[in-house]
Amino acid sequence: MKHAIKTGKAISLAVLILGSGCEKPVPVDAISWSQPTTISHSRDSLGSSFTLYRWNNSLLALNGDTKAFSSYFLNEDGKSWKEKLSNQSGSWAILDADAHSNRVVICRGLMQGDKLDVDFLLGSIHQNGSVSTLSDKAWSGDKTAFFGKTSVNITLSQSSRPQHPVYARGVIDGPDVYIPYSLEGESHHGKVIVSSETPYSQGTFFSLDSGITWQREQLSKLEGDFTTIRKTENHYYYFLANRNEHVLYYSSKVIGNAWTMLETVNKTLADYDYGAFGGGDTIHLCWLDRRHEKTRLNPVSPNRENYEVAYCNRKDSDASWSKDVILSEGLLYAYSPSISVEGDKVVVVWAGVKNDKDGRNEYDPSDIFYATSKDGGKNWTRPMQVTDGFKAGITSGRPQVALHNGVIHLFYIQGKLNYREVSSGMAKLNQPPWPICYQQRPFPD
Repeated sequence: MKHAIKTGKAISLAVLILGSGCEKPVPVDAISWSQPTTISHSRDSLGSSFTLYRWNNSLLALNGDTKAFSSYFLNEDGKSWKEKLSNQSGSWAILDADAHSNRVVICRGLMQGDKLDVDFLLGSIHQNGSVSTLSDKAWSGDKTAFFGKTSVNITLSQSSRPQHPVYARGVIDGPDVYIPYSLEGESHHGKVIVSSETPYSQGTFFSLDSGITWQREQLSKLEGDFTTIRKTENHYYYFLANRNEHVLYYSSKVIGNAWTMLETVNKTLADYDYGAFGGGDTIHLCWLDRRHEKTRLNPVSPNRENYEVAYCNRKDSDASWSKDVILSEGLLYAYSPSISVEGDKVVVVWAGVKNDKDGRNEYDPSDIFYATSKDGGKNWTRPMQVTDGFKAGITSGRPQVALHNGVIHLFYIQGKLNYREVSSGMAKLNQPPWPICYQQRPFPD
């Protein structure tokens, strides 16, 4: 659910039918949460491009997992959703939505050999599902723009087919648009790829005139991926995850000024899993944390991957980040945290289990949990459970959350793994699409 979404310009209409297929909520919290409904379906088990946005002073969800690109609009009742289907998939990818207008920024890019071509389009999504163009501009560059002077062995991509780079998790704010990027080159010696020579480049594509012109600014050449840009009242924040060294970096800038040098937020990041949200004068951050990870007597995979969900924040005027808080205390495993903020109200959701066998991962049976703070992240509730499918072998995962008008809107994917045996000793690993479920509840007092 963290991938970009492909769409096109020709849109046809369809009516959303809310089906069943999602498990009932945990009895202890059943009164607070609405009954789960199926809004859409994933591409393959937990794999999905379904993404939830704050948009046009409301909420918008987009899904490009099927041939027909789908837009989901929150109805005026604040409880149900309507779907509009596109009859054109194309090669466009939705990057970001404007929280205060109906604008979105989309792109299509091709990367092959030493060259990268990107076409940025700033447009509007209307309630009938149509997309209108406000500006459409191209940007082109070669490997030297990102890596400087290199040997002939270095390329952006040596694939025989053009690659489609994806940039997302940025900001649209008035005429200013910031889209983070992270590129990893390739070093080839004949047919051998030499990873120790891999070049990196991270930075931002940006426009200060509503997409009429685009520029690029490089912020680092560190090893890393999964970049994000978020905005508070007076600052922009840029995040970069380094999976191999378990470091999460950040840079900030006062609006109108230059970016600061990259600094470290924490050194116990697990995978690339983190979420950031700008609310008022504060940037809020949650991530999967490995500081208490256990080890096992397994020479191939010695780490148990029993991660936790951690949180911290920082006001624009602060000189440092707040002290970390572990939100998933009492759970042995946690996955895929998501965060949303509205005023002083903060909610973090994640998938996980209280206890389970060794060697598991997020595709194994899990439930959805959440924690809330009503004082801007200073104090937190204990974890609360939303779903109750673990004992039945049901996986609930990849949650996404949005706070809107005092209501927690929650999406997650739910299904049951089925490793169908196709021959003696051989199991089919690919899974069918799973339901994408929706529930909501008022923010707890």
